[in-house]
Amino acid sequence: MKTDKEYLGEIYERHKEVETSKVKDEFYQIKFEEKKHNPLKMVAVFVLTIGITVGIAYATNINIKNSSQESKIWKEPKEYQLNSRTQLTEEEIANCISEEEARKYANEALRKIGLEEDEVLDIRLEKDFLSNEDEWHIGTNKATIILDGQKGELKSIQVPTWNYRIPYNYGITRQEAKVVAQELLTKLKPEEDKDEYELVKLTRNMETDESSYIWYAEFYKKYGELLNPYEEIYIGWIPTINGIYSLTIKRGKYENNPEKITKEKAIEIAKQKDKQIEPNKTIQNIEAEIRIQQMNADVYLRENYKEKYDKHEFSRYEGTQYQTEERVRKVWCVVVEYEEEEEDNKQKYTYFVDCTTGEIIGGSYWSVFDNEKIIEEDSYNFAK
Repeated sequence: MKTDKEYLGEIYERHKEVETSKVKDEFYQIKFEEKKHNPLKMVAVFVLTIGITVGIAYATNINIKNSSQESKIWKEPKEYQLNSRTQLTEEEIANCISEEEARKYANEALRKIGLEEDEVLDIRLEKDFLSNEDEWHIGTNKATIILDGQKGELKSIQVPTWNYRIPYNYGITRQEAKVVAQELLTKLKPEEDKDEYELVKLTRNMETDESSYIWYAEFYKKYGELLNPYEEIYIGWIPTINGIYSLTIKRGKYENNPEKITKEKAIEIAKQKDKQIEPNKTIQNIEAEIRIQQMNADVYLRENYKEKYDKHEFSRYEGTQYQTEERVRKVWCVVVEYEEEEEDNKQKYTYFVDCTTGEIIGGSYWSVFDNEKIIEEDSYNFAK
């Protein structure tokens, strides 16, 4: 026989379940144990019922808002076959800009980098070999240009060096290269883009500064202390004359999702998933830090096609590919390191745990932190 205190405690716990329940049916299915001829218990049930009823109108708005903010974002990847120059459907073509518009945007791109308009020798609408995105590929005497098929935005432009008269004394120092890189960034980034970028990589095409006739600068967009590698501007130029050799613009817009998942929770989520995928492996070390990453199908493949994944049968250049939405989010990068017999051959895996929803939205077969160290410690990178 329960005491009044125990019974009230049970009602309170049930009340908390109701308040935290996100499923309407669960609310109506909650049953309270009925006890006859106990005034205290009847009062408790009455107070609880009135409290819930009065709070419904107020709580409903809050719950709907919170539910929409924290709704799940992961969707099962779509399959597509890798095929160079894939034909677009009529519907896909209808969603793209016209050939006339593509020609106009191509010449705007030439003017943007300081070249005159040029005759279009080759133009075709096709899907990108790897990303499966619709693209306009345009060839002129001066350049090869790729535009986003639907928006017409410049994705890349390549200009052969024969379009320029390279001076005899073209050598510059790496400090001069940093200054020029920033000037070119200001000139070449989209006009509507007022955000700050950080130089993450600065390299040259020859062994010495003096002998290098092409320099390359790679910029990532900044969001506070975080960098988004999917909003990138990559510039290659000929020194002294600053003629553009190559320009690539990536527009993977960061969603700036709020941080609601703690580091400890993210680690626990990754450990549970890893236990499901690798039940026979022991995690020796685990670390986690917040980064900006793009959703991908890697963990999905590792979990659902384990044997093929372990044999590296999911080549980026052949066979069936799995495409997710290209959502760029703030995630906890949780790197697990497994125990191995060979100390110098430690296997690592990175899980991307969404900072808002707690979902695993992608991963990487290696440590993303190790990759960062490789870039930072590269003796040929003069960005720092």
